[in-house]
Amino acid sequence: MPFQKIKEWLDIEKSKGSTNPDCIVLATAAHDAVPHSRIVAIKEITDSSVLFFTQPNTRKALEMKENPVASATLWLPLQQREIIMDGTIHSLHEEENESYWKELPRERQLRFASYAPTSDQPIESLEILNQKQVALAARYPSGQVPMNNLYCGYRLEIHTFYFYTLGSNSFSEYIQFKRVANIWQKQLLSP
Repeated sequence: MPFQKIKEWLDIEKSKGSTNPDCIVLATAAHDAVPHSRIVAIKEITDSSVLFFTQPNTRKALEMKENPVASATLWLPLQQREIIMDGTIHSLHEEENESYWKELPRERQLRFASYAPTSDQPIESLEILNQKQVALAARYPSGQVPMNNLYCGYRLEIHTFYFYTLGSNSFSEYIQFKRVANIWQKQLLSP
């Protein structure tokens, strides 16, 4: 039931003209560390999880490995709605990563392969990444780029949702869905 609600709200946001509504703010933290948040694109929504990709050497990936729980927020500004998702992180197997890699357009493969090895590291300029992309395009002049081992998918298996609709002249609606024994329990909360 909550996953259908996410899809409905995303469809409404797209119909209202949002060009990129499917990005979440993902918050992670290592044990006894300051939480770290970053925007990631949702690749897929299933009936139990949200799928996104990142590099395994980034801060968020290292934090997810050490402490595999996360919270994600999806803000839908054209509707004045927010969805908060809390859950457990699971990494994809190599075969799954490769399957999703093959679905990427060639330009996205080239761009990813250019920046991924240095993600989260200092660089002199963006021109360095442009040069890497040009060199990769020349090395693989047509077709797909071979899978980059830094392309890693993660599923946020959600156990609690919070759906918040901002009220303009009335109270905001705040609904919690919590999974208990594989059944979603719905509860209206005070905003």
